[in-house]
Amino acid sequence: MAGSTEFVFFDFTDLRLADRANILRAMNALSEGDRFRFLKKALVCTDIPGEKYVPNSAEMLDRAWTNALRAAPRYNGAYWMEFEGPGGAQFAFGYDPRKLKRLNITVSRGALTGPQGDATAAGLWDAVTILAGALQPAYGYGLFNYDTHELPPVNAGPQAAWDINVFGAALVEQFGRDALRTIPAARAFELPGGGILLALAANPVTGWHTARAGAQALAEVLGVGAVTLGG
Repeated sequence: MAGSTEFVFFDFTDLRLADRANILRAMNALSEGDRFRFLKKALVCTDIPGEKYVPNSAEMLDRAWTNALRAAPRYNGAYWMEFEGPGGAQFAFGYDPRKLKRLNITVSRGALTGPQGDATAAGLWDAVTILAGALQPAYGYGLFNYDTHELPPVNAGPQAAWDINVFGAALVEQFGRDALRTIPAARAFELPGGGILLALAANPVTGWHTARAGAQALAEVLGVGAVTLGG
């Protein structure tokens, strides 16, 4: 049985995650229109008003990121921000400062299979799309589960067709924009900077079987033999 946490990874060819301005841009993009709200961290968020949520203002989000840095010892040295969608589903993004070329985005597997699973999946795709637009990774993929998958090296490039696939501008040029846009997908987005995002199923856990045709077509475009669906 798969583990309780599902991951989406963004890989970068540079060290943009080390630039605080890039992280704050991503946080502000998530919080725009109160689409997502960041959760306060216990013990280290005493300088931020409110009981549960970080106020969605640039100043408060800046403070919240500072608190995430302070809280790193509680996360094995990694920097994490938890946030919540309008339906109450919770997500997180973060990275290990010792591994600056990979961003992690997480969601509970149970949240994707529960009564609000489809709404959670929609929130996850929204969050991944917003973060991809703000940070413009070279490549992104998921759902990855540490219990069932072997972790690809950072910047190994596409090794399989996944539930969600994010192609930066260089990969779009390599594989062809038209070829990627013809892949059957529940969601397909043109990203800032020339990238493309493909979410093959509306719910990647309970609806993975609906993504078979799209995944097989994508694997052919990528020239890979592997299809990895369902988290």
